[in-house]
Amino acid sequence: MKKNTFNLVELGLYYVLIFFILREWLVPVMELTGTGYLELILFFIALALALSLFRVHFAIAFLIKFFYISWFIVHVYSKQSVFTPAGIQFLLSEFQYNIGITLRADWVQVTDAFRTFLFLILIWMLIYLIHHWITVRMTIFYFLVLTVFFIGTLDTFTEYDGTYAIIKIILLGLVMTAFLFLKRLFTQAGVELNWMKYIKLVFPVILLIGLTSIVAIYLPKSAPQWPDPVPFLKAATGQGGEGELSNGVGKVGYGDNDSRLGGAFVADDTVVLLAESETKQYWRIETKDVYTSKGWENSTYYSGSSTVYGPGDLIQHSLPSGPEEDTKLATIHMLYPYEFIVQPYGLKSISQTSEAMQFFMNDNSEKIVPVMNNNTIQLNNYSLEYSKPVYLYSDLKSSNLENLDPYLVDRYLQLPETLPNRVVELAQDVVAGKESVYDQARAIEMYFRQNGFRYDTDDVAIPSEEQDYADQFLFETKVGYCDNFSTSMVVMLRSVGIPARWVKGFAGGELIRTNGDMKNFEVTNNDAHSWVEAFIPNVGWINFEPTIGFNNSRSIDYDFETDDEREEELSVDEETEPDEVVKEQEETKKQNTSQNNLFTAIFNSIKQHKWIYIISLLILVGGAAIVYVKRKSWLPKVYLKMSKRKQYGEPSFELMYMQLLKVLEMKGLKRKEGQTLITFAKEVDAYYETNHMSKITVAYEQYLYGGRSTKIDMNQMKESWEYLINRTTS
Repeated sequence: MKKNTFNLVELGLYYVLIFFILREWLVPVMELTGTGYLELILFFIALALALSLFRVHFAIAFLIKFFYISWFIVHVYSKQSVFTPAGIQFLLSEFQYNIGITLRADWVQVTDAFRTFLFLILIWMLIYLIHHWITVRMTIFYFLVLTVFFIGTLDTFTEYDGTYAIIKIILLGLVMTAFLFLKRLFTQAGVELNWMKYIKLVFPVILLIGLTSIVAIYLPKSAPQWPDPVPFLKAATGQGGEGELSNGVGKVGYGDNDSRLGGAFVADDTVVLLAESETKQYWRIETKDVYTSKGWENSTYYSGSSTVYGPGDLIQHSLPSGPEEDTKLATIHMLYPYEFIVQPYGLKSISQTSEAMQFFMNDNSEKIVPVMNNNTIQLNNYSLEYSKPVYLYSDLKSSNLENLDPYLVDRYLQLPETLPNRVVELAQDVVAGKESVYDQARAIEMYFRQNGFRYDTDDVAIPSEEQDYADQFLFETKVGYCDNFSTSMVVMLRSVGIPARWVKGFAGGELIRTNGDMKNFEVTNNDAHSWVEAFIPNVGWINFEPTIGFNNSRSIDYDFETDDEREEELSVDEETEPDEVVKEQEETKKQNTSQNNLFTAIFNSIKQHKWIYIISLLILVGGAAIVYVKRKSWLPKVYLKMSKRKQYGEPSFELMYMQLLKVLEMKGLKRKEGQTLITFAKEVDAYYETNHMSKITVAYEQYLYGGRSTKIDMNQMKESWEYLINRTTS
């Protein structure tokens, strides 16, 4: 095969690999921004690479690319043809408008069509840069590192899962690096390649990379040795509490989006609020009533409707409150940027010093937010009056489902049509023989504690598109945390005709001090919790706690003797952490605390002494730049010192020859493209008026290709090498 044809095919192979690497850049951008027309953009990349491959004249290549970009913009944004007057008019008007906007630096007003134009121009320039790296520098190391960093950043801080993308990039990059290394090596040696030699050299490399990758994929992996810094960084910058990391691992805390439940989560010890009250409370925030088979959403019964209360006003709640004489006070100090009011059971009023403050309670979810001057704000300090409801046991035992309000039936018995029948059958089996509605609800609540379910936050499955979230937990995994338990109980309650809703908020937190009758509790993002409220006829809404290890806060007045009293007396003042993880938390608490303290200390130190860090960073960067610029003077000396510490022989001959070429290049003596080593050596000898470079080069070629390394006088080669290195520094 002719040399030109071989070079063309070889470059084409490089461009194919580059195309697939660029595709991994493009896919996450398209996914995260919701941009379409991926195929058309990929075609533009392929077109630009092809024009570069066949060395099409610059003017012709420019016209082809510009025409394609124009066609793309007109086709996508106007649905016209670029050949029609309307299409041309659209294109001209877009350019005229956006150039004016750009000159005024009003970037927000730039149109989507012009943004697309700039994006395609960026791809155009990037391909020119890649062509330079491949054909001139013969390396894509920096491009590969940048690609991995880009995908890794998106994988860490966005919803994009870059696991397989990074694997593909690394594999393609290793193959590409091997190809370019061989090309660079033989170009420097001035050796021409043919297909047979090329395949013999490349095949073992590809085979080794493939086998190594397969072994790496299937070998067991150890767990991460460092704590995940992302939750801390988000918390430190006010972004914690919600969000999702990659590969289905969420971040614990309160969040608005519950449409997709499941998966493990990472802990977050960030303190959300400090509460002062006489007893430990469940801090209720909102309810949700539409189960989608994957999670929860709000219905539209009172869409956009809110009831407004002022400081001290009596709050009309769907939940009952206790006797007036049992009214208590709780003081809340919010430490986290949450814009809602936490609610103890039996909430009666909210107190705040500002008379202009208003409290908007969403009629749909009963979430309360503070509002001032028509803007939702974060309220740092407020007080709550509440009287915990007390339920008569006789009323609970006499409840039945006759004559339910149609509103309750329509709203709180909703279930998706895709719910598997076995969920309904299980719920019916669990409540069989229970006469009252309350006894049926209690039977479902206790079912999770007696049938092999396990509390876990790590090994938690995510349902597939065909699976139901509750069904998967009830029949397949039986492993999960509060969302799994609470959702499954609501679904089971609704399956037997008991109105129920899903509740979100915070568990009681940790007691940190006692001041007389008042106790101070510290509530963190780890205390974010979900539970159940069921409607018991003739009684009203009452809270239930199905999650293993958590105890409920309802109060029951046993107005007649019963054997159930001991079992029913559950208080939230008791331990609210899951029994299964208490030991584990005690063992890891010190480790987690030290890790979080480390991140906190680093962050606070940087924040407090930021100018010192900035100046130090500038000095470091400046020093590195000076060292790099002055490498001509110090690098040869380093090579000389290194050579004195090791024996100069065959194993080091090739390395030291390459070092000599590098030093000569820094001196300005660089081999021309296609120039043989011996010709280049004669130029160096002519420049220094010596014959040492020719001696070393002849010996190098004998060593590399002739197999006559035993005839080389290594001591003489070392003297010639040291002489040339010293001459470059003189």
